Amino acid sequence: MKSVRLLGFILIFIGLNSCGEFQKIYKSKSRELKYNKAMQLYQEKDYARSVQLLEQLRDMYRNRDSLENVYYHMSMCYYELKDYSYASLFFKDYTENFTQSDRVIECAYMALYCDFLDIGPNDLDQSRTKDVIGALQLFTNYYPDSEYTDKCNNHIDALREKLQEKEYAMVIQYYRMGEYRAAVTSARNAVKMYPDIDAREELDWITVDAQYQFAKNSIRSKKLERLEEVLQNIEDYVYNHNKESDHFEQVMEIKNKTTKTIKEIKRISWIPKT
Repeated sequence: MKSVRLLGFILIFIGLNSCGEFQKIYKSKSRELKYNKAMQLYQEKDYARSVQLLEQLRDMYRNRDSLENVYYHMSMCYYELKDYSYASLFFKDYTENFTQSDRVIECAYMALYCDFLDIGPNDLDQSRTKDVIGALQLFTNYYPDSEYTDKCNNHIDALREKLQEKEYAMVIQYYRMGEYRAAVTSARNAVKMYPDIDAREELDWITVDAQYQFAKNSIRSKKLERLEEVLQNIEDYVYNHNKESDHFEQVMEIKNKTTKTIKEIKRISWIPKT
């Protein structure tokens, strides 16, 4: 029991001593002390304290080579701390200020990778996602033989999938809420933007059924036109999918109902008024 207490006191003492040493170096005016300690802390993966000293050194150094190393490790510290927006900012500053550095391609990629990691979940605005996709594509065009090209392509695929999921979720939301016209428009837009989307069959089915529900509940003067649009949507569905598709039978049922209703509307319209 005494040995456990003694070990605890020793650890506390070491910790306090370590904190005291850091504070002394932090308050010191010695660039060498700060730099050496910052690199030591970085190697020890103590990124939070390392970056504090590096921030000081950024304002103290005038030598370009020293600043380059400071900027690089600052960027990496913020990346390791998962402060991706700040890390991206410093990686971008690095690529702009040290264009001849051997690390410039690495930092250009890391800036984009941090932007990729910083993108929010699907239910948030994804307009920034398209910008990041564009930047990643530009990187692969500019550095086609880079070791980061495959990674960038994987990031692009992941972001495109995120955009597809958002479009799909929007369609489903409109459909379940009974906003059938909006569901049709959203489903068509999703397929137009992402023809290879995994949910293609379901989106084409929603286009048929939502248009049918919309037409069925329309006023008499609009019903025929909207039912004919259902048949056009069914033609598109049949063209793109076979009898084994999940909703093929349901689509055929709607086709029969729609055709029957159209014939009835046309028949009634030809009955002379008395």
